[in-house]
Amino acid sequence: MADLYRLVFVDSWAWWVGGVIIGALVPLMYYFTNTALGVSTGYGSIVKKIVPGSKLRWLNTKAVTTRPDWRLYFIVGMIGGAFVSARLSGMPWVTQSMGIFTSSVNWGFATLAFWFLCGGFLLGIGARIAGGCTSGHSIHGLSNLHMSSVVATAFFLFCGYLSTRFITLVFFK
Repeated sequence: MADLYRLVFVDSWAWWVGGVIIGALVPLMYYFTNTALGVSTGYGSIVKKIVPGSKLRWLNTKAVTTRPDWRLYFIVGMIGGAFVSARLSGMPWVTQSMGIFTSSVNWGFATLAFWFLCGGFLLGIGARIAGGCTSGHSIHGLSNLHMSSVVATAFFLFCGYLSTRFITLVFFK
């Protein structure tokens, strides 16, 4: 029993296990909800609940205003699942450690929080400009052979590569 606990909650899973699970979710989402698996609309749902009177066009789309709030539960589940997994594997309740990056820059908590908040803001803007997030385009869109998703995924990969190279050159000389 202890080995199963360690295998499921402590040890890292093989990359292909996550791929199989995510790949199985796409057809299941279509079958049960007739919708795509994506995250950015869930964030829109959260923002719409916080600022219900917003005039922003994307917060008043049909996807955000009329669909069931399963995406809200999906995001809460992702965050909560990560927290529970971290706690079960022995990690502290709160940490500002983000691996190699935070161990290399030696910034205070406020600077790190600002850095990641700005990064999240830019990701949100990019998802709106691209008409969906990386999971929506790269998982759902590619599997349905949408040309816009092919283009968006190519840009996600290219810009991700450029960003990684920039951060590596600036912070890891």
